Amino acid sequence: MIATYPDRRFQVWEYRVSHGSLLVRSPKGLHAEKNIDLVFVGVGYMALPRLMRGVSINRGTADDRSVVNEDIGDDDQVFVLVSEGRRHLVVAAGCQVSENDGDIFDSPF
Repeated sequence: MIATYPDRRFQVWEYRVSHGSLLVRSPKGLHAEKNIDLVFVGVGYMALPRLMRGVSINRGTADDRSVVNEDIGDDDQVFVLVSEGRRHLVVAAGCQVSENDGDIFDSPF
């Protein structure tokens, strides 16, 4: 497991087509002092909802990789965001988890 945030709400916050950069953010607010950012670079595939309640980030299994390779033939890393018992796949060159106290509209890109 890369990280887990069972009590936070995450949203697809920003996607930049030109560099395949994806930001999934849990913004700070009344009950959270910091933003939690999941930053994916070199994104080749993503299958996730706009809103997720509680997230665990894991590396994909052999089965996940098999599904993605069958669909798109990509050899990048497979990441799995598990939320409410559902598995959502992101294929990317890398993933970074960041906790920060910046403005919720600040971009890491």
